[in-house]
Formats: sequence, structure tokens, C-alpha cells
Amino acid sequence: MNFSNEYNQEQKEFAKEVRDWLEKNVPKNLIRPRSIFKMSREQWEMRRDLCRKLGQKGWLYPLYPSEYGGGGLGGDKSAVLNIEMAEMGLSLPPLYDSGKLAAPTLLACATEDQKKRLLPPILKGEAVTWQLFTEPEAGTDEANQQTNALRSVKEKEYFIVNGNKIFVGGLYAPPDQFLLLTRSSLEAPRHQNLAMFLAPASLAGVQIFPLDLFPEGTIGQVCYQSSDSAPGVKHSVFFEDVKIPESYLIGGDNDGWKVTTATLTVEHGDRDTDRAGTGAAFIPRNHLVEKLLDQCKNNPAIKNRLLENPLLQGDLVEAFIGGEIERLFHMRNAGLPRAGKRAAYAGPQTALFTKMLGLNMTAYLTRILGPQTLTNDDQLLLEEGLFEVCERSGLCIAPGGTPEALKIVISRALRIGR
Repeated sequence: MNFSNEYNQEQKEFAKEVRDWLEKNVPKNLIRPRSIFKMSREQWEMRRDLCRKLGQKGWLYPLYPSEYGGGGLGGDKSAVLNIEMAEMGLSLPPLYDSGKLAAPTLLACATEDQKKRLLPPILKGEAVTWQLFTEPEAGTDEANQQTNALRSVKEKEYFIVNGNKIFVGGLYAPPDQFLLLTRSSLEAPRHQNLAMFLAPASLAGVQIFPLDLFPEGTIGQVCYQSSDSAPGVKHSVFFEDVKIPESYLIGGDNDGWKVTTATLTVEHGDRDTDRAGTGAAFIPRNHLVEKLLDQCKNNPAIKNRLLENPLLQGDLVEAFIGGEIERLFHMRNAGLPRAGKRAAYAGPQTALFTKMLGLNMTAYLTRILGPQTLTNDDQLLLEEGLFEVCERSGLCIAPGGTPEALKIVISRALRIGR
């Protein structure tokens, strides 16, 4: 496989078009904080506006069919969009939005009427989505849903929802809609008692409360070219007698597990099923490792510490090798669908490697760079707080599938059982 970042002639021409457009449309006062906690509501709204502009061009979800609001572009041009956005310190989409999970779910499981009605707001950047799967008793075991969505006895075309979701969402509440997994029957067997909705977040009876958590995202969300895709803040969402019309039900009353599988397949890293092209974004440069090397070369105190301690030199080598492996994994995954190939284990393999690398990287950074990696003091932090953010995000390994869950997904993809 060719791991080169070089564009072919068609890509070069498209890249120039993308750069010119970004130069004109990305606000000059858009800041790119390494910590998502430092993104103001005004800055977040700028990104929402950029999403809408990208959506109008078909560049927010470039591989989706144009009939639903996507770009209808090929993989080569999608790669250009991702690379050029990354070079500007931005992601695609340029803010945290679970629409990139809802969209492939709709494409796989929704009716044609629902696709025409529900996909365009996502693909055009008009609706921010939160994924509401996790509950106090349903984390890795997503089938153990306790939030009920039961058909109204009097009004059969409505479902009445009661329950609680936890560790969901991001900046800033409320979103426009929820991708909501529920229990639809109290009698049906496990996996046959679930229903999925893409429902408005503004329905009466919905309450949202922020959670005070230590990390602001996973290492992959905050430590590379952009931190835009990090949720930053998580929430609890409570439903009390919320009426959801049947028109927002994706699949049948008891087809929720099938729909969930379509979502989790993308979330766990099988990006061949993600027609948005956003999931296939790769890391053309490992920003975290590059900045670490810059500190080791140009910071006199750190450079002297390395020269005096061969063990720290070993840590630096391990960090560099780990970062290169991760970068090549991402590039391979992006290249597979573009080459007309698929390896179902590839995405989960990369996700698992990144999670374990994050844990190791927190130790490497602390030993190599010293206590400055542990402070967010504006006068003491390094690289605008990149390493401090990594110290926290490297410990955040549950979102997108725990390591144990990813190992199961990989083993199944390789057909070797659990």
C-alpha cells in the first residue's frame, strides 16, 4: 500500500479549490484552543456556521449521496478535504457532533421517506446530534437498556419515554436532536425489546444536566491537528413522560438492536460502513509526537535531561515508534475503502492501539518533559497545554468501546470467536 501523502493531479487541483474556499470562509478570529474547555459559546457558534457553509458545498459529509445533502464525492477528494482541514487546525466536521454516527445509521436502516427528511439537516450542518445510548446500567452492555419507550395506549402513533441517559453529549446544551436507544417492550426477549429514535431534543419532559468530569475527550479527539471533535462536557439526560411521534422511529418497534449494530459498527471503527467519509480521516502527521520532538530538540532543560538519562531516550524512542504505528494504521484504514478493499478488524485494531498508546504516552510525557505536563497554568504549560490535555485524555479509554469490547469485535471480525 502506498503510504505517501502526495496528491495526484486531480487532487492538487481540488486542494487549491479547498484552500481558496477555506481562506475565504474560515473566520479570521476563529481560535483553536487545545483544551475544549476554553472554547467559548461564540467560538462554538462560529464552528456551527462553518458547518452550515461546508454543508451547502457538500463538503461536510463528502461521500454521502448528493440527493440527501452530501457531496457525492469520491474517496480521493474526501481525503483532500480531511487533510486540508487538518492543516488549518480543524476537523471534519469542525465540532463535536454525533451526526457522523446517526447518518450512516439512517442510511442503513431508515425508510426512504426518513432518509429524505432526516438526513439533509445532518449532512448540511443544520442539526447537531447527541448519541444517547449509555445508561447507569448500560455501558458496554448496550442491550441492557432501562429507559422505556412504550407505545401510548390512547395514541398508538406516539411512544412515551421515561428514563435516564448518562455520559452523553458535548458543548453546548441542548443539541437539536437525539439518537436515542430505548427499551420498547417489558416482555420481549433481550435484543428483541429495543427501539431506536432520531428525535428532537426540544420535546416536553426532557431535562439536561452537565457532569463535572476530569477528561474532555479521548486522546484521538484532543491531541492531533484539532481538538474540535472532543465533546468537552458530558451530561445526564432525563426523560419524564416524553411523547415521541412514530415518524422518528428508525426501524420497527423491536428492531433497535439491529439499528444499534449499524451505529456501533461505525463507532468501533469499521469505517467502510461510514459513507460520510469523516470516519476515514487519517493522521497525515502525528501532531502530538511532533510537538514532543520539538520540545526535546529546542527546550534546553528537556534536552539536557535527555542527554543525561539514557532511560528517557528510550521513552522518547517508544513514543515516536508508537506514534508512527498509529499514524500508519490510520492511513491504512483511510486507504482501504479508496482501494475498494475492506478489513473489518482494521478500525477496531486502530482504536484499541490508540487507547493503549494513550495510557503509555501519559507516562512517557511525564518522565521526559517533567511536571510541566501536569499543569494548565498559562505561564507554565507547554505547547498551549497540549501535553496536559494528553495526560488527562490518555486515561479516557471507555468512549467508543472499551479495550475489552474492541478485542471482542476484532476476534469476531477475524472469525476466531470471543
